[in-house]
Amino acid sequence: MGIRDRMQARQERRQEERREEEEEDDGPKTYAMREKLLLDIGDDFNINQMHRRRGMGEAAFIANNKVLRLRETFNLQTPDRETLYQIQERKMRARDAMAIEDSDGHKVAEIKKKVIGLVRDNFVVKVRGDTNWVIHGSILEHDFTILEDGEEIVSVHKNWISPVRDCYFIDINEGVDEGLALCVCIALESMTEE
Repeated sequence: MGIRDRMQARQERRQEERREEEEEDDGPKTYAMREKLLLDIGDDFNINQMHRRRGMGEAAFIANNKVLRLRETFNLQTPDRETLYQIQERKMRARDAMAIEDSDGHKVAEIKKKVIGLVRDNFVVKVRGDTNWVIHGSILEHDFTILEDGEEIVSVHKNWISPVRDCYFIDINEGVDEGLALCVCIALESMTEE
């Protein structure tokens, strides 16, 4: 057995160990999101899923940012470039809003700024018309949670020591649509940057 064979066998063992860890890993999934994602128009970025707080993670989604017509459009895609969700700014309204649509163009969620609000908790997220997600914390500091029916479903923070720079981290509980939760976080950041 040559050096290449041993290195390949070692790499295959590591990949198998990672797969086993992923299967055993209970609790929320953690993603590393680059800060100011919507400000870099025309650039594509990976959103990495982190594993057991080590390494840079693996690309789970691709953030594709474009400018179309009069409004900015952002696509969340799988690594195979299949579009899952699309975010579009709605600037012609009395309150700033962003709509999140599925790949067929159907509105799945809408994020609106409240007319009156403090720096904290000043957004309403209407998901599929019947559910409201409540935001608690500081979006500007990337330290907030998203609640559904009083239960925490998403936690956004920077409390992770990692080689990933200029990123914040998103913990998404099991059973929550990960792509939709990531799009909500991206849209919230974009709406507070203006």
